[in-house]
Amino acid sequence: MNKYRRDVEYYLYNRQQIKHSHDREEQTWSTIIENVFKRYQDTEIGKLMTLKYELKVPEQKIFEQLHIEKTTYYVWRNRLINEITLQAAYMQLIRPF
Repeated sequence: MNKYRRDVEYYLYNRQQIKHSHDREEQTWSTIIENVFKRYQDTEIGKLMTLKYELKVPEQKIFEQLHIEKTTYYVWRNRLINEITLQAAYMQLIRPF
């Protein structure tokens, strides 16, 4: 498991809350999260993000709604987590080592 996944998913699940935060760190996280949502808007990965992190749909239902296999779901989710983790490291929100 990506050791930063828990933190990244916290910000994904709380996207609306951190969007309005006055905390500088949370604002930076919000910028990263919003950019990723925009990048994948109107794609299958964007649909996964909406279903998982906004609507909080159970995984099995996401597989069915997107007509994807479990492995595809995890590949896409891990891709998102890794992309956000890299951006957060670049912005010095997390320390990779």
